[in-house]
Amino acid sequence: MKLPKWDRNRWILLLLALMGAALLLLGGLLGDRGGASSSDYAGYLEERARNLCLSIDGVEEAEVFLTLDEPAAKTVSAGMFGDSGESVTPGVRGIAVVCTGGDLPRVRATVTELLSAALAVPTNRIRVAGK
Repeated sequence: MKLPKWDRNRWILLLLALMGAALLLLGGLLGDRGGASSSDYAGYLEERARNLCLSIDGVEEAEVFLTLDEPAAKTVSAGMFGDSGESVTPGVRGIAVVCTGGDLPRVRATVTELLSAALAVPTNRIRVAGK
Protein backbone atom coordinates (compact mmCIF):
# COMPACT_ATOMS: atom_id res chain seq x y z
CA MET A 1 0.00 0.00 0.00
CA LYS A 2 1.43 3.31 -1.08
CA LEU A 3 0.91 6.48 0.98
CA PRO A 4 -0.32 9.55 -0.87
CA LYS A 5 2.25 12.25 -1.55
CA TRP A 6 1.56 15.38 0.47
CA ASP A 7 2.10 18.81 -0.95
CA ARG A 8 3.74 21.68 0.93
CA ASN A 9 0.45 23.20 2.22
CA ARG A 10 -0.61 19.99 3.97
CA TRP A 11 2.76 19.75 5.73
CA ILE A 12 2.48 23.37 6.92
CA LEU A 13 -1.06 22.76 8.14
CA LEU A 14 0.03 19.63 10.03
CA LEU A 15 2.97 21.48 11.57
CA LEU A 16 0.74 24.35 12.71
CA ALA A 17 -1.79 21.94 14.22
CA LEU A 18 0.96 20.14 16.15
CA MET A 19 2.40 23.45 17.38
CA GLY A 20 -1.06 24.58 18.54
CA ALA A 21 -1.64 21.33 20.42
CA ALA A 22 1.80 21.64 22.05
CA LEU A 23 1.04 25.21 23.16
CA LEU A 24 -2.30 24.16 24.65
CA LEU A 25 -0.67 21.34 26.60
CA LEU A 26 2.18 23.54 27.77
CA GLY A 27 -0.20 26.31 28.83
CA GLY A 28 -2.33 23.83 30.78
CA LEU A 29 0.70 22.45 32.59
CA LEU A 30 2.41 25.74 33.38
CA GLY A 31 -0.48 28.17 33.70
CA ASP A 32 -2.31 28.80 36.95
CA ARG A 33 -5.91 28.46 35.86
CA GLY A 34 -7.41 28.50 39.35
CA GLY A 35 -6.39 32.02 40.36
CA ALA A 36 -5.50 32.72 43.94
CA SER A 37 -5.93 29.92 46.44
CA SER A 38 -8.21 30.14 49.46
CA SER A 39 -5.22 30.41 51.80
CA ASP A 40 -3.91 33.41 49.82
CA TYR A 41 -7.32 35.05 50.01
CA ALA A 42 -7.62 34.32 53.74
CA GLY A 43 -4.14 35.76 54.33
CA TYR A 44 -5.08 38.89 52.43
CA LEU A 45 -8.28 39.34 54.47
CA GLU A 46 -6.43 38.66 57.74
CA GLU A 47 -3.86 41.34 56.94
CA ARG A 48 -6.56 43.86 56.03
CA ALA A 49 -8.50 43.05 59.22
CA ARG A 50 -5.32 43.33 61.29
CA ASN A 51 -4.57 46.77 59.85
CA LEU A 52 -8.13 47.83 60.61
CA CYS A 53 -7.77 46.66 64.21
CA LEU A 54 -4.45 48.50 64.61
CA SER A 55 -6.14 51.74 63.57
CA ILE A 56 -8.46 51.59 66.58
CA ASP A 57 -7.59 53.74 69.59
CA GLY A 58 -6.34 51.47 72.38
CA VAL A 59 -5.07 48.68 70.10
CA GLU A 60 -1.30 48.57 69.68
CA GLU A 61 -0.83 44.92 68.72
CA ALA A 62 -3.26 42.57 67.01
CA GLU A 63 -3.40 39.07 65.61
CA VAL A 64 -6.30 38.04 63.37
CA PHE A 65 -7.40 34.58 62.29
CA LEU A 66 -10.36 33.95 60.04
CA THR A 67 -12.02 30.94 58.51
CA LEU A 68 -13.67 30.83 55.11
CA ASP A 69 -16.95 29.26 54.04
CA GLU A 70 -17.41 27.28 50.90
CA PRO A 71 -17.34 29.54 47.84
CA ALA A 72 -20.61 31.45 47.87
CA ALA A 73 -20.62 34.41 45.53
CA LYS A 74 -19.82 34.17 41.82
CA THR A 75 -18.55 37.09 39.83
CA VAL A 76 -18.30 37.14 36.05
CA SER A 77 -15.31 38.73 34.39
CA ALA A 78 -14.44 39.23 30.74
CA GLY A 79 -11.46 37.29 29.47
CA MET A 80 -8.76 38.46 27.09
CA PHE A 81 -10.64 37.37 23.98
CA GLY A 82 -14.09 38.46 25.14
CA ASP A 83 -15.00 35.12 26.67
CA SER A 84 -16.42 35.29 30.15
CA GLY A 85 -15.17 33.31 33.09
CA GLU A 86 -16.43 32.84 36.61
CA SER A 87 -14.36 33.47 39.69
CA VAL A 88 -15.67 32.36 43.05
CA THR A 89 -15.11 34.31 46.25
CA PRO A 90 -15.60 32.40 49.50
CA GLY A 91 -17.42 34.07 52.36
CA VAL A 92 -15.96 34.56 55.83
CA ARG A 93 -17.29 32.07 58.39
CA GLY A 94 -15.73 33.49 61.55
CA ILE A 95 -13.05 35.82 62.89
CA ALA A 96 -10.87 35.55 66.00
CA VAL A 97 -8.89 38.57 67.17
CA VAL A 98 -6.33 38.78 69.95
CA CYS A 99 -5.28 42.35 70.59
CA THR A 100 -4.07 44.71 73.27
CA GLY A 101 -7.11 46.26 74.89
CA GLY A 102 -9.28 43.38 73.72
CA ASP A 103 -10.34 42.72 77.29
CA LEU A 104 -11.85 46.22 77.54
CA PRO A 105 -15.55 46.34 76.60
CA ARG A 106 -15.18 49.54 74.54
CA VAL A 107 -12.33 48.16 72.43
CA ARG A 108 -14.02 44.76 72.07
CA ALA A 109 -17.24 46.38 70.83
CA THR A 110 -15.40 48.66 68.39
CA VAL A 111 -13.34 45.80 66.91
CA THR A 112 -16.44 43.61 66.58
CA GLU A 113 -18.52 46.30 64.90
CA LEU A 114 -15.79 47.34 62.48
CA LEU A 115 -14.98 43.80 61.38
CA SER A 116 -18.66 42.99 61.04
CA ALA A 117 -19.22 45.99 58.79
CA ALA A 118 -16.02 45.55 56.78
CA LEU A 119 -16.31 41.83 56.09
CA ALA A 120 -20.10 41.34 56.26
CA VAL A 121 -19.82 38.86 59.13
CA PRO A 122 -22.50 38.68 61.85
CA THR A 123 -21.24 39.92 65.21
CA ASN A 124 -21.95 36.53 66.81
CA ARG A 125 -19.20 35.04 64.61
CA ILE A 126 -16.51 37.47 65.80
CA ARG A 127 -14.56 36.89 69.01
CA VAL A 128 -12.13 39.40 70.51
CA ALA A 129 -9.73 38.60 73.34
CA GLY A 130 -7.17 40.66 75.22
CA LYS A 131 -3.45 40.18 74.87
